[in-house]
Amino acid sequence: MNALGRRYQTEILLIVATLALFLFYYVARTDLIGTSGQAGEWFTVTGTPLSPRFHFLASALLLGALPVAVAHWLCGFPLRELGLGIGRWKEGLVWVAIGVPIAVLAGWIASGSPAMRAVYPLDPSVVAEIGSFLPHAGRNLLYFVAWEILFRGVLLFGLRPRTGDGTANATQTGLSVIAHFGRPMTETFSAIPAGLAFGWITLRVQSIWYVAVIHWVVGMSMDWFIVAG
Repeated sequence: MNALGRRYQTEILLIVATLALFLFYYVARTDLIGTSGQAGEWFTVTGTPLSPRFHFLASALLLGALPVAVAHWLCGFPLRELGLGIGRWKEGLVWVAIGVPIAVLAGWIASGSPAMRAVYPLDPSVVAEIGSFLPHAGRNLLYFVAWEILFRGVLLFGLRPRTGDGTANATQTGLSVIAHFGRPMTETFSAIPAGLAFGWITLRVQSIWYVAVIHWVVGMSMDWFIVAG
């Protein structure tokens, strides 16, 4: 089975990512997605919303643990080759130093959008107090790390041996943008340049962890500006 997995690495990883994203979108949401019929009827198209805590846990399992398990055990990728090592850590820390201030600025700008404020924080019980916000930030760290594991880890590094860096980066970016469907339009659109940039940085430093920190800071700074505003 391992030999078969190695032979069809690209196909297996794309199918697993598709399955993970399907479950993430329809089963593991904290909100509801629906549609309105021609007569004005409202139809819910997603499953029963999870509590925020279970949403973050489900996301960690679906976007992180499942793809890594398949890529490692079935397709034969060492964890380091999936970007889960420290990589070029000196360059990685430089990117963190550059990216964190930009991330805070991006979070501040996003927090001014009424659409973003209607969606975030994903846990509506969070308030601007350390005892409330730090646990929220910790749970979100699992979420953002899992996100980076799937897109900038399993897909980017898993596809590049056969597709090359450019195609792998474009593919993971496209799928990461699709995963934003149902979020505000500005967030989904911004995922295009962000996905390409995050992928490019990850390829340079050979590790997902530095981009994961930057991505997490974007989300948490936005949440903080929203609840503190």
